[in-house]
Amino acid sequence: MDWNDLRYFLAVAREGSLAGAARDLGVNHSTVFRRLKGLETRLGARLFERQPEGYVPTPAGELAVAHAERASDAIVELERALAGQDIRPSGEVRLTAPANIASAYLAPLIPEFRRLHPGIRLDIAVSDTDYDLSRREADLALRATPNPPDHLVGRRLCDVPWMVCAGARYLDEQAARPGTMGDLAVHPLIGADRRIRRVAALNWLMSAYPPGAFVATCDSLNTMAAMAIAGAGIAFLPADQVREGLVHLFPMDPVFSVGLWLLTHRDLRGVGRIRATSDFLFARLRSDPRLQKSAVTQA
Repeated sequence: MDWNDLRYFLAVAREGSLAGAARDLGVNHSTVFRRLKGLETRLGARLFERQPEGYVPTPAGELAVAHAERASDAIVELERALAGQDIRPSGEVRLTAPANIASAYLAPLIPEFRRLHPGIRLDIAVSDTDYDLSRREADLALRATPNPPDHLVGRRLCDVPWMVCAGARYLDEQAARPGTMGDLAVHPLIGADRRIRRVAALNWLMSAYPPGAFVATCDSLNTMAAMAIAGAGIAFLPADQVREGLVHLFPMDPVFSVGLWLLTHRDLRGVGRIRATSDFLFARLRSDPRLQKSAVTQA
């Protein structure tokens, strides 16, 4: 059996649709359909039922998922073990980071990094969702979390509090600037889409205020900040969101503060290119006055 066929099969099972699997694998819809049908033909079994909610595994499909997941875990574990033997500071490093961190803090560091490590090519995956480092979806992660999982190791850059924020232009149009959480009852709020409500501060926000309080919701912290700057309303954002026209009014109450970590899988910490990248990023970000100021003095 071709392992690549199992990759396509697992992607459909995890995403629940051909389109989702295609996005995950970076291929087109027809390729996923063709590989899945080919696998079903070779196995002589139908693996999915197409339901209104998406592709649902048949009993044969559920059995195949269990075995394929074990095979996937074994292959990824082997890849990590072999990668851990590589001490050369060269090759590709896949780094995942939230959009604001990637654009405001990482992007300016790339020229210096290239001068110091010309043999390493960074592949930056920008997302407000977490990539799975166990499955090698990324080698390094800049991640805001109160407690990293046990299988990841890394260093804490700083603590980042969550702030109540507004656009400077919006504040100029108000009779009085909000000074407490109680003052927000008369202001339009910018909310979070369900896809990022796993974030404690945003989950609290969407539970604390009625739906009518929100003028808009989205799944991007960058877009929330942009809406606030444009004057749409009040946004709740981590303090690393620092840009012209965005005013940090006061910390959220209750207080939400999480650590910003630079993480990798414990099996990869000795890999030369990953260690070199991690050391460089930690040194530069730890001394970045914008990041440290937002984390320390805004609290």
